[in-house]
Amino acid sequence: MNAYDQVAYVNRPYSLSHPVHMAALGRLHGLDAPPVEHARVLDVGASEGANLIAMAVSLPEAQFTGIDLAALPVERGNQVIREVGLSNARLLQMDLVEAGKDLGEFDYIIAHGFYAWTPPPVRDKLLAIVREHLSPNGIAFISYNAYPGGHLRKTLREAMHLHMRDATDPAMRMELARSMLRLFTLGRPDPDEFDRAFATEAAAVLKLSDSALYHDYLSEAYEPIYLRDFVAHAARHQLQYLTDADLRDSANPNLSPEAMAAVAASATDRVERQQYLDILRLRRFRQTLLCHAGVAIQDEWDPARAVGLFVASPCEEIGEGKFAVPPGVEITTAHPGIVAFLRKLIGMWPEAAPLAPAEAAVALTLFRGDMVELRTTPGIAVRAGDSPAASALARYQAHAGHDQMSSLVHRSLQGGDDTTRRFLGLLDGTRDRAALVRDSGITKEEVETLLDSLGRVALLVA
Repeated sequence: MNAYDQVAYVNRPYSLSHPVHMAALGRLHGLDAPPVEHARVLDVGASEGANLIAMAVSLPEAQFTGIDLAALPVERGNQVIREVGLSNARLLQMDLVEAGKDLGEFDYIIAHGFYAWTPPPVRDKLLAIVREHLSPNGIAFISYNAYPGGHLRKTLREAMHLHMRDATDPAMRMELARSMLRLFTLGRPDPDEFDRAFATEAAAVLKLSDSALYHDYLSEAYEPIYLRDFVAHAARHQLQYLTDADLRDSANPNLSPEAMAAVAASATDRVERQQYLDILRLRRFRQTLLCHAGVAIQDEWDPARAVGLFVASPCEEIGEGKFAVPPGVEITTAHPGIVAFLRKLIGMWPEAAPLAPAEAAVALTLFRGDMVELRTTPGIAVRAGDSPAASALARYQAHAGHDQMSSLVHRSLQGGDDTTRRFLGLLDGTRDRAALVRDSGITKEEVETLLDSLGRVALLVA
């Protein structure tokens, strides 16, 4: 039985893999990727399709295909697709190695948490799929465990596998693995920095869910890779490095000015620069965007190419001129233009504003700092109108009692209390506020509060 049939893998919407994010980054690097509104998207290793299904809801005119080797997750995901009534999404149970030309052409290809957890022939096939099935100006998102930080995780993994010996039962394997981790946390009476690093990492892994432990650490295959080697592997398939999806990691390495200057003096190109930064920061995970090798791309962002994109910000003003985005991203500024810009976006969220020429430079700075989002479409999330409607997926998840709900800006939210779940079920667009008060049994003020909060977390559509 497939490991993902034995232990369900908890997957959720992953915002950095959304086509609107990929397309915006492509545009900033000089690549005009296909319009996402009518894009064809492939998700490799889609599991139950939580990432894909949420995308399909937010881009109703685009087409989404997910493939996975495990049969049970695919069956569960297709059940959700039927229940929500999506006609633009499908999940296929398929061995990637056997995929042929009939798979079709796609504008965006996603392989999140797949590459480093598969054996070499499958990794090679993945990049062959990207080369053969990605449209000429398309973009692929591939995430993977990276070196040098991956050495720490790999050592813990090897210790857990040694301790599990020949155990095959998933529950027994996880218990033995955790017992090995507990040994690491005991440490030594007089630990050095090396000892503390392993003890701290082991303590963090002990907190993981069964799903994360079993599939991220106890999988049969686990092979981190240096960025330079991943880029070389892609090049053998006529693919090139475009950029990385996570700007917080790639554009803000949090190193001293002296270290940054030394890297700039040593690196001969941007891939080598990123490789030096990975080494200095002991980076352990990457989310890389690829495109075809023949496509011309620009290393530096041109603010003029940002004009016409849509900008939005989920940040909050937590003090005078102090803005924060969870988890842990903060800036403080006295610049009146930046303050006014962010306050405007806070008032609009989750809706986005078209980016004007005068705003482009500051928007790019804030984008690098993870304070704003740039999109190629305005999105479909809105604040409550006269007859408020929640997304069909959120209403299904609330009715089914899911712990998590998927927002229209591709985030995972806590499921909410019983009152919120019942209220979401009423938001099918047929009731005005008076009808909502009547049918929900709560006051007008409570209805307004709920509508405002649901709009703020991007669960409402026009």
